[in-house]
Amino acid sequence: MQVRARPAAAVVALLLVSVFWSGCAPTVAGGTITIDSQNAEPLRLQTSFAYGGYGVSDSDSSLILSTVPLAALESGGFETAQIIHVQLMWWPQAGKTPVNAEATNIIIRYVVLVGPEAGIYGGGGFAWPTGTPGKTGLGLEVTGSSLSLLAATAGFRDRLSPAELRGDVGAPLDQTMMTRFRNAVSQIVTDRLGRTMWIRAIDQSSPLAMEPARMSSTCSAEFALSRRADTPDPPTGAIVPPKRYSCSSE
Repeated sequence: MQVRARPAAAVVALLLVSVFWSGCAPTVAGGTITIDSQNAEPLRLQTSFAYGGYGVSDSDSSLILSTVPLAALESGGFETAQIIHVQLMWWPQAGKTPVNAEATNIIIRYVVLVGPEAGIYGGGGFAWPTGTPGKTGLGLEVTGSSLSLLAATAGFRDRLSPAELRGDVGAPLDQTMMTRFRNAVSQIVTDRLGRTMWIRAIDQSSPLAMEPARMSSTCSAEFALSRRADTPDPPTGAIVPPKRYSCSSE
């Protein structure tokens, strides 16, 4: 699924990436991620974000980003939206913690909203952070993480699971903004799935602590998916122009 960012969002994403490379904490919310499916029909989803915030607690640092403004999520004034929620559980330190992509220091929730449908993906992975917890913005370079579908409405079709997510995301310190985004998204998926759903770290009692859902029906909207080049030995990350897949009842 290739999501084309609006010019302003794209500019924010590029600025944010440059901030990461400079090693500074981000001062604006944004970023870009790429999700590559690992199933029999490889697809690529690339998304840019321009709205969100992050906050800290005794146990983690929590960052949430959206493709649409908070006001749109709270009012329902959107047709499609994607939201990523990343919780940094611990900061990597050379000689004290694992510092490679095989370690797990982040928990990810990825929400896709299309028309009346909703899909919630989840997984874990490794990220390099920038910033100072509770004092500056938080930037995360996600070097690798796994994703699979955790829950969805009956009309949502999963074309990604299992998948791998990489990219750069970040936001300024704003506990209130982060909480409002999280509550708005949690309310949306709760309403659509018909049961209480919280976009946060899960425990065994959480509604999200379930086996990946198996969906047999398809959505009523269109997804723009980019199929990776089908060649004997394609370059790493090579893709061909997006192909639009229409969703219909099966």
